[in-house]
Amino acid sequence: MGVSENEKIFRSLAVGKRKPRVVVIGSGLSGICMGMRLMAAGYDDLVMLEQADRCGGTWHYNQYPGLRCDVPSHYYQYSFEPSAEWSQRFCGGEEIREYFERMARKYHVFERIRFNTQSRHAEWTGSEWRVDIESAEGGRQQLHCDILITACGILVRPKYPEIPGLDSFAGPVIHSARWDHDINLTGRRVAVIGCGSTGVQMIEPLSQICRKVVSFQRTPQWVLPVPNRKYGEFGRKLARRFPAISRFYYVTFRFAMEQMMGRGIIKDGWSRRMVGKICRWNLNTVKDPELRTKLTPNYTAMCKRLVMSSDYYPAMQKPNVELVTESIERVEAQGIVTKDGKLHELDAIALATGYHANEYVLPMTMTGENGVTLDEVWKDGPRGYRTVALPGFPNFFMVMGPHSPVGNFSLASIAETQSAYIMKFVDLWAERKFETIYPREDATERFNAEMLANMKHTVWTTGCQSWYLDDKGVPGSWPWTATKFRGDLQDPRLQEYVIA
Repeated sequence: MGVSENEKIFRSLAVGKRKPRVVVIGSGLSGICMGMRLMAAGYDDLVMLEQADRCGGTWHYNQYPGLRCDVPSHYYQYSFEPSAEWSQRFCGGEEIREYFERMARKYHVFERIRFNTQSRHAEWTGSEWRVDIESAEGGRQQLHCDILITACGILVRPKYPEIPGLDSFAGPVIHSARWDHDINLTGRRVAVIGCGSTGVQMIEPLSQICRKVVSFQRTPQWVLPVPNRKYGEFGRKLARRFPAISRFYYVTFRFAMEQMMGRGIIKDGWSRRMVGKICRWNLNTVKDPELRTKLTPNYTAMCKRLVMSSDYYPAMQKPNVELVTESIERVEAQGIVTKDGKLHELDAIALATGYHANEYVLPMTMTGENGVTLDEVWKDGPRGYRTVALPGFPNFFMVMGPHSPVGNFSLASIAETQSAYIMKFVDLWAERKFETIYPREDATERFNAEMLANMKHTVWTTGCQSWYLDDKGVPGSWPWTATKFRGDLQDPRLQEYVIA
């Protein structure tokens, strides 16, 4: 029988399993998934660091009107922990957050989370990681661990627009990621700046309570109409009795999203054209030709993150909803002034202007082997080895690292794949197969070169501006299929690592 490359590298026998000290930064769905895997394997010397006052990540921070996931609920969950309790095909944010917190409690991850704690700096000392943390009360402390894992997400720090006079507005200005429920918008005139998924989701619920909703649109979006079916008690009761139903839903939705949208994103063909035709048909439901023209994008569907909504176009045709495509010149105390000189009088402004995307571990700083810093390694933009590791940073791994296949996919599925891969290394460390490990520079360069070469076939490079693109216009996502992603993270490929 032949000897594998991995076996050639690790010939020594384990003297006995040891338990690593692990720090995981972040308790959104990816951090919770990593914590669940660690706890299930018996690695309970675990500290989870969370800057917020509760877990859930984006599903904690975002609480704006109309918030819901644009990935089907049965696919936006862990495949090994299917839920029979989803109330709708596309559930609201709080229901999703409750699912992930329920998982954290079930696997005893929750009690290992330190809330209201900022991770300031992480440094490799030569034998372990030292993590400098600061609590909300101002207390500073250092943690020490054998393995450091970041699960900080990709959309964390809200982006506030640089509009002259925004601070002078007399009414409240609310960012979608910092929504203030104490502000009553009933009967008010409200502006929504931004028309990505967040801005689109806000329009219908705001139109039901506001005297007037003004949507300020810089770039129109392609909108895929997906009905949000409600699941009744009878269906949920069946799913509780027969868990295979939930697993069937998971597999079906995953196949549909990966085959219909996933393939259309990475290569031109039938799926890209089909999505475009459906979006065009949906756009044609707008009766007013002038409004329809304003809502018509000039780029290929899916070049920007595809918006999923069946109620956006009906809401935009309501008498109390106005679309403004003239660019904003400034904000005054009474409202927003557009380039044509018109003052749009308002009582409140809602910012759906997104995040500083792809910051990953930032603003935390890091120092790896031989004093190399993360700022130096990422001076030309975030990069890594197969989305999960970095050369020169021993025993360090990332969930949702650079070029993870984000977009119109389930981040829960991505987190599952990456955390399972990382667990292979945690197990090897526990079995005394190595003391330190990190990817080789040449292997990382080769991976990134292959990835960049394949980006030219993706829909993201067909001519639009989106948060997927970095400052150089390079997409920050995965240019291959989800199947290839799962396959690439099956084998640790230890020959591509520096091992000591």
